[in-house]
Amino acid sequence: MSKVRWFILGLFGVMAFNSGLSAQNIDADRPWENFTGWNITVSKEYQGCVAIASYQDGTTVRLGYDGLAKDYFFNFSNIKWRAYPLRTDYEVRFEIGRGRNLSGFFHTVIRENLPTFEIGNVKGSFLDDIANGSGFRIFQENDQLASLSLIGSRRALNSMVECEQSLMHD
Repeated sequence: MSKVRWFILGLFGVMAFNSGLSAQNIDADRPWENFTGWNITVSKEYQGCVAIASYQDGTTVRLGYDGLAKDYFFNFSNIKWRAYPLRTDYEVRFEIGRGRNLSGFFHTVIRENLPTFEIGNVKGSFLDDIANGSGFRIFQENDQLASLSLIGSRRALNSMVECEQSLMHD
């Protein structure tokens, strides 16, 4: 059995969500809301709502609800990470400021033709920490993968939750 893939993540309003949400029949990506640095979409691939931010260093961050797996996920992609073998678990550490460090095991996949570190079954307080932070750095062992701004992340997470709640009522 592979390493337990956990990550102390959370979504401030997610606890109120019904964990038994049924997968939506979404035929195409639909924009939900756009604002500085973030796009919220209803994703065909994930069958749920996703908050997406792209950065000048080529990194793309996605936080969202996977309607097929019925859980929240977090992933980040960058072409620079093609040296990391696919379908491999890596321990990734996040420094979120104020001495707050979190780590977890991410699986490598390809998303939108980019090498991606991804984790599902997101629980705990990490997403709330992201929403409250101004930035964070991502490390795999001693290699810094990215240093990213989190400006607008609170609004992005709130919008993603509102989007997912709207799907529950469709």
